[in-house]
Amino acid sequence: MLDIDFTTVVFQIINFLVLVVILYFLLFKRIIQRAESRKAELDEMRQATLSNFKQSEDLRSELETSKEEFIKNLDKYISKAKSEIEVARYQVIGELKAEAEQIYRQSLEDTRLSQKHSIEGFQSGITEIALTISKRLLSASAPIELHENMINQITERVWELGKGEMRQVETIRRSLKDREPILSVITAKPLTKDQQGNIIRTFSALADKNIKLEIKLDENLISGLHVRLGDYIVENSLHAKLEEIKGSVLDDIKIQVDDLLNSR
Repeated sequence: MLDIDFTTVVFQIINFLVLVVILYFLLFKRIIQRAESRKAELDEMRQATLSNFKQSEDLRSELETSKEEFIKNLDKYISKAKSEIEVARYQVIGELKAEAEQIYRQSLEDTRLSQKHSIEGFQSGITEIALTISKRLLSASAPIELHENMINQITERVWELGKGEMRQVETIRRSLKDREPILSVITAKPLTKDQQGNIIRTFSALADKNIKLEIKLDENLISGLHVRLGDYIVENSLHAKLEEIKGSVLDDIKIQVDDLLNSR
């Protein structure tokens, strides 16, 4: 039989328990604390991961919602953009069309004015040539009787003025009140003594005083006279009549040219 020493066994058991307690406090407790701390950290990380996952899910859900709304509104945005582009296109086309029409109208007007000036210049040149030829022909062929008749017409006109236009006669006389009454006569042909006497008598009666006669010769008048007494001027000459005809012809030419160009 084994000889068992119970005291030794008890002592060994006590030593074992003491060793276990020492190991627990020195080693196992720290390991347990570290494990619990690690577990707490892992739980915290898990909670944070779950929270982040939930936030991610919420964000994904919001993005999906935004995506769906964007897709729903995309056609509306595209339609609106197309409409705005179309309006802008028509506006630009309208502005370009208006500008083109303005340029076209201006071009037509410039062309019309250019044609008008060319035609008027050409016809005015022809009229001037015809007038010059007429003046030369009349200068060479106008009878002296025509010159005499034109002088008589001036004197008769002045006498008629005295009979029917006394207000104008009084105006002429007042204009000569403080001036020397000089009668300036430009004649196409030399005046005879009788013609000079008739002119002096006529205009002296108009001025109601004696006048001084000054005579100048100008063959460009062709026939007739140009007379000035103070502010009163009267002319009866072929040159003046031809110039009147020239002005009338040029006015008729302008009217005809305007009618021609406007009818196109």
